[in-house]
Amino acid sequence: MTVSSEAQFMTDSTPQDIHTYITGIMQQAVATYLEQEQSSIDATQLPIDLRLSAQASFGDYSIPVMAWSGKLKRPPLKIAEAMQTILQANSQAVIQEITATKPGYLNFRLNRPVVGQQIIDRVLEAGADFGQQTLGIGTKVIVEHTNINSNKAAHVGHLRNSCIGDTVVRMLRSQGYQVEADNYIDDSGVQVADVVVGFEMLKKGLVNIPGGNEQQADESFDYYCSRVYTTVSKIYDEKETEQGQMTAHLRKEVLHAIEHGEKSASGTNYPVMAAELSHKIVQAHLKTMSRLNISYDILPWESAILHAGLWQHTFEMLKSRGLLEKPETGHAAGCWILPFGDGDTQTNEGDRSSDKILVRSDGTATYTAKDIAYQLWKFGLADQLGVDFHFVPWGIQYDGRKLWTMRTPHDPQLQIVTDEAPTTKFGHAKRVINVIDVRQSYLQQVVYESLRRLGYEEQADNSKHLAYEVVTLSAATAAQLGIDTSDGREYYAMSGRKGIEIKADDLINAAIARMQEVRKQDNKADLPPETATLLAASAIRYFMIRFNLQQIITLDMDDVLRPNGDTGVYLQYAYARANSILRRLQDAGYEIPARLEQLPAQLEQSEWDLLRHIDVYPRRLAEYTEQLAPSLLASYAYDLAAHFSDFYEHTPPMLKETDEQVKAFRAFLVQATTQTMGNVLRVLGFKPLERI
Repeated sequence: MTVSSEAQFMTDSTPQDIHTYITGIMQQAVATYLEQEQSSIDATQLPIDLRLSAQASFGDYSIPVMAWSGKLKRPPLKIAEAMQTILQANSQAVIQEITATKPGYLNFRLNRPVVGQQIIDRVLEAGADFGQQTLGIGTKVIVEHTNINSNKAAHVGHLRNSCIGDTVVRMLRSQGYQVEADNYIDDSGVQVADVVVGFEMLKKGLVNIPGGNEQQADESFDYYCSRVYTTVSKIYDEKETEQGQMTAHLRKEVLHAIEHGEKSASGTNYPVMAAELSHKIVQAHLKTMSRLNISYDILPWESAILHAGLWQHTFEMLKSRGLLEKPETGHAAGCWILPFGDGDTQTNEGDRSSDKILVRSDGTATYTAKDIAYQLWKFGLADQLGVDFHFVPWGIQYDGRKLWTMRTPHDPQLQIVTDEAPTTKFGHAKRVINVIDVRQSYLQQVVYESLRRLGYEEQADNSKHLAYEVVTLSAATAAQLGIDTSDGREYYAMSGRKGIEIKADDLINAAIARMQEVRKQDNKADLPPETATLLAASAIRYFMIRFNLQQIITLDMDDVLRPNGDTGVYLQYAYARANSILRRLQDAGYEIPARLEQLPAQLEQSEWDLLRHIDVYPRRLAEYTEQLAPSLLASYAYDLAAHFSDFYEHTPPMLKETDEQVKAFRAFLVQATTQTMGNVLRVLGFKPLERI
């Protein structure tokens, strides 16, 4: 459908939003004013701060000019009045009235029918592309997120990472960036070694796992590994016992064998055991994430980075440039360290050094060391070191996207794949965003500073740590898990080693069940399983991103799954309601006109507020993407739904409307709302539901 308008605010034939239009005419007016005043001041020194008017009596938008007074040597009210005169001399149909008020505000009252018509036109013309931009075309960005150790089931803390990361990926893609979503698999670290140790001990009959030594019939492999991991972790704490010491020794043997890609001294092929274990765990993780509409482009593996020699080349480069030291005494004796601090400091946890150990005294590399090598690969710098990787298909994901993986050295399932991608297909980014929790902030700083010291200053500057706070459990939820809450704390930290956590799939399953439970309480028919699943995914995704990244989330099961208020379920119901209005019109035989010739002379305030919120969507999406702020986009979506609800509640039912012009306008407004809301929900990672 098309919309005609008596006035389009256009520049170079491109429709503009209200902000761009008013800012544009203000810039022209400022230039005229400076010319009249014969002023040599640069117009850029006079900021144009367009904002919503503080009072409706002033108009729709206001611009304060008080800050200009000092530069122009004029009273602010006189400046505002002079600007008013210039703007009125070039008045257009878009603006109904311009006023100047104390102490120095320029106020704009818009011709709401004209502007509203243009907003609707712009949305319906763009359709699914409304909000999309081309700012990032030609720039490749890697977003690394999820990154769960391949040793046990994902928990809700991992969901905050993956939901933030996936939303950032979608936001960047909406602005035209070429985005590569990387899910890094640490398959050669301590956690994986611990599960290998657990299976080795089970095989030898040296340990009993609570819940049974075998995988249960209704138990997924990652859940089984969680039980194994928790059991082994508790044995490590028994340092004085014979079993504890034996297990710790076995851990060192397994870890060394995995990192060096060789059989252990006992002849056991631990690298193959770890690879097969990791492959099955990652399959489970991907399945979990797919339930929340999360997919990836490439799986980089730590074992592949080690096997290709990237870390070894990075290590030699660091040494050859004199960036490493090897102390002979102290806690770091025999280690290779990267000097970063002023020596040891005393903390609550004991002695702590600001210098970073990259290679332990036993020759194994630390997480930080391997992260430096991995960061070099992301920017394509591995090419300079003569290190190549091989990329093969992992499989087709739930959304039809092909998932690729680095070929790993010991996974038999990846060794037989013959289809390979070019070595330059992955990595080689201009910008890199690492979504990692705030506890890793210092280590991320070490990684970026290491690039800088190696001479890769541009890459260091283009490395961004998107840090977020952790997820804790509310006292009520902790008590439900059997945790002792008698100390009266408001929240409790999760610990995978201690088994204090909510597994991701358990939360998703609980959310699905809650959706059906609410329907029963409201005496409504059961939801189709797919609808309940999508509502649950929306509830969880929204909860995980709606908080400021610096805010600790206290997860309360009841709060996550609320069907109303500031929740993902509320957004879905608002979108479905808007679609329902259009269906009812169609079912009643009403045919929306092909053209909207003219809006009513007067708009309800709720209609105008909704139009203004729709109008600003592309600008807000671009701003929040630049800020890497999913929480702000979530807030926009909630406000949009709230404005629509206000419109719905404060206007008569559309089917009963007798004024054809009003009826047609509101039908078009609902169409524009559903289009905008559907667009923003997709960027948030929802699958919008037209019916619930």
